[in-house]
Amino acid sequence: MSQQNVETVRAMFASYAEGDVDAVINAAAEDIELRPALVGGLEGTVYRGKEGFRRFLADVDTAWDEWQIEIAEIHDLKDTVLALGSVQARARDGMKLEARSGWVCGMRDGKVARFRSFVSRAEALEAVGLRE
Repeated sequence: MSQQNVETVRAMFASYAEGDVDAVINAAAEDIELRPALVGGLEGTVYRGKEGFRRFLADVDTAWDEWQIEIAEIHDLKDTVLALGSVQARARDGMKLEARSGWVCGMRDGKVARFRSFVSRAEALEAVGLRE
């Protein structure tokens, strides 16, 4: 199942890059819990369920003119998948963001059940008990 988990996460990020929201949502478990680092994250927002995931993606589109994620590494940690890469974004007010980031995906039955993003690679590694 772990390789399937990696492929699910890889496909989810690829679908996001292609703008295929339905495919992104399809990678999620019905009761997904999403804890973002930026959009909603500063306020402690937790998005729940597939509709919550869809609302999160809409919130990203509302806040940012551009939002690109590049995945450089994906690590299989049995029931968790760790993705490391970078985000390049431009807010509606022109502010730019470039950051090495990380995403931790808790998997269940081949679907993403928990999704958490981090504003640094080190935070993502620490969240799964690893270090650089």
